[in-house]
Amino acid sequence: MKVTLINPPWQFYSPSKLYPLGVSYLASHLIHCGFDSIDILDLNFEISDTQDVLKKSVEIVESRNANILGITCWTVHLLFCIEFVRVYKRKHPDVKIIMGGVHASSQPEEIMKLCPVDIVVRGEGEETIVSLLRAIEKNNDLNEVHGISYRKDKEIRHTPDRPLIKNLDEIPYPAYHLLEPIEKYQPLNRKYVFSLIASRGCPYKCIFCSANRLWKYQRRRNPKNILGEIKWLKDNYDVGFLRFEDDGLTNKRDWALEFFVSLKELSIHFDCLTRIDKVDSELLLAMRDAGCIGVYHGIESASPRLLKLLRKGFPKWVNIEYIKKTIAEEVSLGLVPTVSAMIGIPTETKKEIQLTFDLVCELKRLGAKTQLWLMTPYPDTEAVSLYKEELIMIDRWKELKQFDVFSTVPREAYSHLIKKYSYLVPDNWIFRNDINDFREMKMLYLSGASRILGELEFV
Repeated sequence: MKVTLINPPWQFYSPSKLYPLGVSYLASHLIHCGFDSIDILDLNFEISDTQDVLKKSVEIVESRNANILGITCWTVHLLFCIEFVRVYKRKHPDVKIIMGGVHASSQPEEIMKLCPVDIVVRGEGEETIVSLLRAIEKNNDLNEVHGISYRKDKEIRHTPDRPLIKNLDEIPYPAYHLLEPIEKYQPLNRKYVFSLIASRGCPYKCIFCSANRLWKYQRRRNPKNILGEIKWLKDNYDVGFLRFEDDGLTNKRDWALEFFVSLKELSIHFDCLTRIDKVDSELLLAMRDAGCIGVYHGIESASPRLLKLLRKGFPKWVNIEYIKKTIAEEVSLGLVPTVSAMIGIPTETKKEIQLTFDLVCELKRLGAKTQLWLMTPYPDTEAVSLYKEELIMIDRWKELKQFDVFSTVPREAYSHLIKKYSYLVPDNWIFRNDINDFREMKMLYLSGASRILGELEFV
């Protein structure tokens, strides 16, 4: 059995590449469990231009001669994944294709109706993929494998969800060796950026985010386990910077303080994402001393009413003055804060939009980097189920380019797919708010963007 795990192309337009942690963890766990013919194919590096992306991808995958393909599918990958599976299964009907990832996990039935993918792995994949491949190897009934959706007797069947892994320390470090030369990922001053996760999940229930539905709660690795991985990286690669991909690195204060005190000994710089209500003076100082140079906060809106509607979960003492004070303190410590806000929230008023613009502009004046987004109706978020009647379809790319997460290059590469599957693309939808005339809303958004938008960065 030869298995190729695929990271689909979607950011090949960018000079900055993200390390594919998901498939790397799957590969390392499979190898740990005795599967020795595993490789990873990152199509973001294999595809160098936007011409015939699908055709080239199929040819590259064919060259691996795998009889099982695993492909990750986030919402940004969806259109490519649908068409890739259709083409590949038509040419190679005997090759089993397994799909996983956030979008596939949330919409397994829809995906299996749109393309002939054989199996969808739902949720956390390490234990499920091992059980699944063993069942395939022995020709066992897939109904015994928890956490999958599969086809049988022309029906789509769903097995019970698999419980989350309780002890993250039991998962081997990502299979970095399968993606060498590792230097191709995010160069920074002749040393290199590595993505790392110290935890999985988020305890909060923001209606615009799918993290809580996918992960249920937050689990953390032992600080010693994380430090062991960082030391291993430093011993084996030219590591210059760490990017913690956690949804909230400092959500548990005591754990975070212990971790930062230990991390200080390794003399390495990093940035992270955390909630603005989950930092304080002592914690920020510990982060700075441990090597933190950047911190990302999603503040979402300046309106208390909208924050409540979004179920952001901020305590009452988080107000505009607290946010400004915290950002100013971070800047004074030498940290570079990035603040992210969004507009286009259901029921949002013109006054509330202006409040958000004013706050983000003030934070920019204080020294923060700033980002402004349109609230995007991602599938399987509570926002879509609660405000489904408020969704309106619009060519957002044409009307509001400044708010689109895609660049012009992949838009051109996938333009025919975007047209074909327009209803599946979250960027083609917005929530209706209290500004009835779209032209007025558009001018309001664009005027705010001109004041606020900085360089978009992944953190």
